[in-house]
Amino acid sequence: MDRLKAPIERAIEYLRTGPVARTPGANPNAPPLPMLRPCTYSVVGHVAVVAFMLIGFAGRIEPGEPAFGTIAIDGIVLDDEAVQEEIRRLDELERAAVIEREQEVERLRRQIEEQEQRQVRQEQELSALSSQTEQARRDLSEQQTRASRQLSEMQQRQQEEAERLERIERERQEEEERARAAAAERQRAEAERLRAEEETRRLAEEAQAAQRQLEETERRKREAELAERMRQEMEEERRREAIESGLLDEYKARIRQRIESNWQRPAGSGDDLMWVVLLDILPGNEVAEIRFEQFNGTVIDQRSIETAIRRSSPLPAPPVPELFERQLRLRYPPPEAG
Repeated sequence: MDRLKAPIERAIEYLRTGPVARTPGANPNAPPLPMLRPCTYSVVGHVAVVAFMLIGFAGRIEPGEPAFGTIAIDGIVLDDEAVQEEIRRLDELERAAVIEREQEVERLRRQIEEQEQRQVRQEQELSALSSQTEQARRDLSEQQTRASRQLSEMQQRQQEEAERLERIERERQEEEERARAAAAERQRAEAERLRAEEETRRLAEEAQAAQRQLEETERRKREAELAERMRQEMEEERRREAIESGLLDEYKARIRQRIESNWQRPAGSGDDLMWVVLLDILPGNEVAEIRFEQFNGTVIDQRSIETAIRRSSPLPAPPVPELFERQLRLRYPPPEAG
């Protein structure tokens, strides 16, 4: 900063007093040549613009500050190797850009010093070579144009670099957002997988329990069927023994005696009256239904028989439970009497 103050002060003094070179033999008290003042103003103005640009540029690069274009990552480190490689490449580009800008500044400084030297020589020559003033002005104008163009190009490059870094930052943020979305999706998929596994395990346990219950039911059913077969076989055996011992005939004889005791035989009923009935008997020996399988009497005879059977209900109980039949067939007169 200090080495730039001297050229700026000289430029300001030059602008205030104008060039001091005179033509040979001129009056030392005469004012400066009017034709030189526009060129002088142009040169000094160009020098001042470039000097202020350098001062402003140097003031922005402070020790300890990050180089232009450094991107703050906000403490988030991505494992994506491509992103890390891009960041390293950007750092190298930023360091190269800083070196290039420093070289550009040094070149401009040297150019300003050369410009100042040329200006001194021009001021010395103007006293003797006034005819070359216009050419010097044109040269200075071209130099100013080139410097302005270079400044514009530098600003354009800075703007493009800033836009590029902004685009990279935006892409980084989008990549982080995609990474967060992917992580959330993985968590959701993992939770769904765990729920599915839990549901599968629960269904498997329920299926196993249902299978065990079914096997237990089948086992009990087989045991019940076996017990029922054994019971039926035992009942059939006891019934067969009861039949062979004559208990069934005795049981039917008792029922016929009950019915005959309640039967009021109609007058005129034939001596050869014969009937065979099938009785539906409920538990408790109640008669539910009466069906005549064979009958040779009149309607009055049939009604009297039905009335006698209804009056006899409930029928006598069998001597052994195995002789109980849901359908009991009775014949009148009994077979031994026929």
